Amino acid sequence: MNTITHALLPVIAAGLIERVNKGEKRNGIFSNREILLLGLFGAGPDLLNPHLSLVARYTSWSHGLPFWAGLTLVMLVVSLFMRKKFPPGMAIWFSAAYLLHQVCDFIAGGVAWMYPWERGVVGDYYVPPQYWAWIDAGCVLLVYSYLRILPHFNRKRFHGSQDTKM
Repeated sequence: MNTITHALLPVIAAGLIERVNKGEKRNGIFSNREILLLGLFGAGPDLLNPHLSLVARYTSWSHGLPFWAGLTLVMLVVSLFMRKKFPPGMAIWFSAAYLLHQVCDFIAGGVAWMYPWERGVVGDYYVPPQYWAWIDAGCVLLVYSYLRILPHFNRKRFHGSQDTKM
């Protein structure tokens, strides 16, 4: 899949969870900065080690589970010392966003998850490349609705006219 999908899927997941848990509160669970960082961590493997071919992905250190595990450990340790600015819960969200990228690559051509120790590729083209642009477009529309359309709808719904029952 494309980097756009990788960046936006964790944002969509966060938006869905926020919508389910938010209820009638106006303030969201995630700040704008955290939403941006979720997208960056979702695109992380491609940003850290860019590649143009599938073969290059198979030899990418940033697409392996060992790097993800190390990154997660570092984030958790940092979050323990900086709880106010970087709570452990956000470290887990960022780690999940990074891992979601690898899962997407698993269903879109495969990944050498244990690279550099093992070069065996797992996964396949369960989602063929001809659908990737459509998936990107759908992700952009979902994120746009999450960030722009739904907040206005909820504000009118929850803070507009109040039904009073007698």
